[in-house]
Amino acid sequence: MPNNPLCWHKGKGEEDLRDFGLMMLESRYESAVAVGEAFNKEGKTDIILKSDNGSNLFVAECKVWHGAVQFHEAIDQLFGYLTWRDTKSTLIFFVRNADFTSVLAKIKEEAQKHPLFMEYVGDRAETNFSFNFKHKEDGERVIKIEIMAFSFPAN
Repeated sequence: MPNNPLCWHKGKGEEDLRDFGLMMLESRYESAVAVGEAFNKEGKTDIILKSDNGSNLFVAECKVWHGAVQFHEAIDQLFGYLTWRDTKSTLIFFVRNADFTSVLAKIKEEAQKHPLFMEYVGDRAETNFSFNFKHKEDGERVIKIEIMAFSFPAN
């Protein structure tokens, strides 16, 4: 482990980074439970935030950024976890690239190339982008997806 507390992420993988985020997410909501590696529809998603009555508030998938091809695979994977009732979702990328700004531009560009893309809603912050996509099984159903990127440079 590095001596510099600002480098706590060094050597951490996707699951370690997800668990840190999971802890932060759960502490923000009184009547909700954040669950990691939870089954939903076609497999285990990285994060589900559930209300106190057990319904999903949102479903999220986490990935270490590896480029455009993996980006599209991640979106497809996320859609596999969404039921008809799941209309809010998040795709989280942990970016180890030094050129973080170019990765942010690539995320916005590639999202709009996905076959289920409907519209770019806007930036919520410098590294958070909101989009509307069609549900893969019901083209009339809108899925709101927040794509978030976090910089964890390798060096």
